[in-house]
Amino acid sequence: MCLSQRIADKERLHREVEANVTERNVKAMPVKWRFAAQDAQPKLARLYPSVSG
Repeated sequence: MCLSQRIADKERLHREVEANVTERNVKAMPVKWRFAAQDAQPKLARLYPSVSG
């Protein structure tokens, strides 16, 4: 996808985005997690309410 040019209409935008998504999916790049799930739970605990009772 070329971001240095204007896209004239929605159909062209849709085609450009679809091509970009397809290319990204073909490469199948893995997610590089910075920490394990057990490390994330204490760090994210403040974001989730505790259930009591």
